[in-house]
Amino acid sequence: MLKQRVIVNSVMKRFILHAALLVCCKVGQAQVQVSERLEVSGFARIVGGYLDTDLASYEGYHDSFSLSEQSLLGLQAEFSVTDKLTLVAQGLLHSGEERDSGIEWLYLNFEPSQHVQLKAGKLRTPFFNYSDVLDVGFAYPWITPPQQTYSSFLFSTYEGVSATLRFPLEYFSASLEGYYGTFEDELLLTGTRVYTDIKRLNGLVLNLQGANLNFRGSYHQTSDLDVNFAELGDLENIIRGAGFERTADSLAFDAGVQVFQLSASYNDLSYFGSVEWMRIATDVLLSPEVDSYYITAGFHYYPFQFYATFANSDISYRAGVNEIPVRLVPELDQLRGAYDFLLDARPVDNLESLSFGARWDISASLAMKFEWTALNGNRGERSFYETIERADFSRNANLYQVALEWVF
Repeated sequence: MLKQRVIVNSVMKRFILHAALLVCCKVGQAQVQVSERLEVSGFARIVGGYLDTDLASYEGYHDSFSLSEQSLLGLQAEFSVTDKLTLVAQGLLHSGEERDSGIEWLYLNFEPSQHVQLKAGKLRTPFFNYSDVLDVGFAYPWITPPQQTYSSFLFSTYEGVSATLRFPLEYFSASLEGYYGTFEDELLLTGTRVYTDIKRLNGLVLNLQGANLNFRGSYHQTSDLDVNFAELGDLENIIRGAGFERTADSLAFDAGVQVFQLSASYNDLSYFGSVEWMRIATDVLLSPEVDSYYITAGFHYYPFQFYATFANSDISYRAGVNEIPVRLVPELDQLRGAYDFLLDARPVDNLESLSFGARWDISASLAMKFEWTALNGNRGERSFYETIERADFSRNANLYQVALEWVF
């Protein structure tokens, strides 16, 4: 009975979302000025996809066409408390099973001058170039942003404060953002979603914007990471109790994590291109060190847009510290085996992908997109596939997607 109820709720959720999206497509084409102080806007997307293999799933897609993985409806309300103080809220209704619907943003925005902006509340974590608009598919060329960079290794929101200073330069307008906050939710770790508590998260973001050029660089770090991984804690305690302190310490999550990001983009009436690089550096044994990037180039032929994207990821882990002796007693052999098994089970997400896409701007607020992505992973690795049915799967597949994107 419980399983049937879960299935019914899932189906109803998708039906309500798709119905809402169709209604918005017909009636929502501009921001709604509810009153002098309240303004409501929104965005939506219907995304369908198909993966051409029955041996794996990728981003929730299988070998049958699905509209349920990335379709969503977002509403944003801005209430002007004063001329300089605004309350901003954004809610999402999402069709994917791996993502909860609910409040995405909720913060106070204070702008004492055109050069200073202060925010406090639930905010978008500014890891990447498209972090602020990641759910707004209308704002970027792809249907699915390159997953090697925009992946589930990192989290999309935090609770805290940010301050942005804007200042003009000779050839660019510039902004510098600093933020501080916390994160408390689930993260994907070694293929498992685990409860994660980050007490201190901070970073800096520098933006330089010219006529057709944009440069961005950011740095993010935390040194207070707590992960509730019960099985890992039990193994750590057993190893420590057996007297192997260094091996037990290697399983702790008390080390820091740093994220570096650089991007550059160019866009004019004829051509556009962008490149973005990201690195995650950590001393946590079970967390991956990540180097990833993508390169996109395309051209405009109004009302159409065509592009190609190459993306790549390089994943590595720290070596373990296994002091437990071999063939001394069976119990120690089992303990050593459990430690080695844990390290061997760490997923490796090395993946190359090549995407080709087209976009048709039907109107100023409505666009149709088509995208084909060739995935080329490595045998024996996860390569961002969520499920793999057979060990001999080549890790090569094609993802075909179509999307309807709009803002209102």
